[in-house]
Amino acid sequence: MGWHDNLADRAAAVGKTAIEFRSAAQRKADATWVLLIIVGVIWFFLNWLWALIPAALAGFSAFRSVSASLIATRLEKVEVRPNSSETTQPYGAAQGPGGWWRAS
Repeated sequence: MGWHDNLADRAAAVGKTAIEFRSAAQRKADATWVLLIIVGVIWFFLNWLWALIPAALAGFSAFRSVSASLIATRLEKVEVRPNSSETTQPYGAAQGPGGWWRAS
């Protein structure tokens, strides 16, 4: 079990949903783009040394965006479907007796 799996378990225990993590991932991705634009402006007008500060922040923001996406993916695997009483199975998991071809 990986680090993001543990974080997804904690998030599910607190009641967080995959939608919340998808939204957070998008916000962090947007912040990354803004910071990269700021890096370019600072590098152009000042020098590359000063651009390292927002570049580090952009890298951290990108890491948080990827982490939130990975946690959302793991939460989607275990969340209850709104139109079904069963939980979703991870891709490739056993389908039970008869498999996917069994008529219900």
